[in-house]
Amino acid sequence: MKFKLSTLVILAALIISGSTAYAQNDAKQNSKVYQIETRLDNYMRPTTFTPTNAIPVNGAISENIVTTTQNILNKEAHFLKKGLVKPVGETQFSAWELVSDEGGSGHSQTAPNPLTYYAAGASSSLLTQVERLIKILALDIEDAKVESKIFFRWSDPMSDNWSGYTDKVISNILIESSESPEKIKELKEKALKAWAVGEGLANKTPIDVGILINADDWAGLEARPGKVESPISIDNGRIITNVTPDLNLQTVEVEKDLGLDMGHFPNPFVFSEISIAESAHDDRRPYLHKIRAKSLTENYQTWELYTDDSRGYEGVDNAPTSRDYFTVGTSFCLMSQLTANRMYFRKQGINIDDFRVEHQFNYQQDNFMTPAMTGHLDDVITRVIVKSDAAEQALADYARQALRMCFAGEGVQNETEMESNVYLNGTILK
Repeated sequence: MKFKLSTLVILAALIISGSTAYAQNDAKQNSKVYQIETRLDNYMRPTTFTPTNAIPVNGAISENIVTTTQNILNKEAHFLKKGLVKPVGETQFSAWELVSDEGGSGHSQTAPNPLTYYAAGASSSLLTQVERLIKILALDIEDAKVESKIFFRWSDPMSDNWSGYTDKVISNILIESSESPEKIKELKEKALKAWAVGEGLANKTPIDVGILINADDWAGLEARPGKVESPISIDNGRIITNVTPDLNLQTVEVEKDLGLDMGHFPNPFVFSEISIAESAHDDRRPYLHKIRAKSLTENYQTWELYTDDSRGYEGVDNAPTSRDYFTVGTSFCLMSQLTANRMYFRKQGINIDDFRVEHQFNYQQDNFMTPAMTGHLDDVITRVIVKSDAAEQALADYARQALRMCFAGEGVQNETEMESNVYLNGTILK
């Protein structure tokens, strides 16, 4: 039998036993109050590698996204963390600080969970390609949306074989239009080919993985106390994050939120994320999207987020890009697995003092803004930084198991089953 569960709820009992150090640190330092999303004037680049920006040729564009992460100490929200994300060498896209949290037994999340960012970024990125192809093909479209459901799985949890998987991605395109079914099917096929995030999920992507143990330079990124007091983030007078009522999607099943019997941990654990991406209808930023996304689990919120993929348009970006979300969602996912695995290793007498993650994802689109536009994810750099007095081999095992547990990273590293349909005025086109 399969169960749809929160990925981290099961660890509540273990986390309580490890809360003493968090509480002591919290008492020693003032707790910083974070917005869920904050624009940054200055961005600290990754410390473990030098970010690079690919030079595209023959009408291509590249978008290389880098992240750095940091734990936030909070005795009530043990999975709280922040990430800094920025497209390399891009002057028109800002650096952003994003905060992530998990729900749990008795704890309602205070910020979007990692896989909500991941799912929101994937669906918004596909909508961007749909909208670009609408413009390229000069189609008369009244409305376009993307509904998505992503299925994740843990295998052999709480063991030395603990692993995470992205099993399937459903991404449905909803079109309202008087155009012919043939033109709408052509729109779908070209948009899917242009979708670099989708190509990265569907195919194997090379990942350069590095594990750094007790590195000297943490550059001020050690864990520090903090909290989130409101789901609302405001930037330049605009609300860019909030919570919203639960979703009712037209083309994918939405189950009721499920809790957990703490006395029974099934194997495998199966759970899902849903999202819907739609235009924010901003003429100045035509690729500004409103996304609503949620983990179908008790004590997880439905989040409303904004993305802005308006490349080449004047004015300041209004939100992170869709690829920012997908990339930092992967970083946050690995951070959550490091937190979960920390509890497992503590039961074996191995204590982890601190950890963080840095990433670079290299996205590219060939023949940009032409009917032959093709997207791909070329390379990924992953760095795990661990601080502890434990034996080096044990720390390497700790980091490698967390890497195996990360659903988001597995979805990029290996081939993922992809399903996508297009609906014209409510009818599926075959």
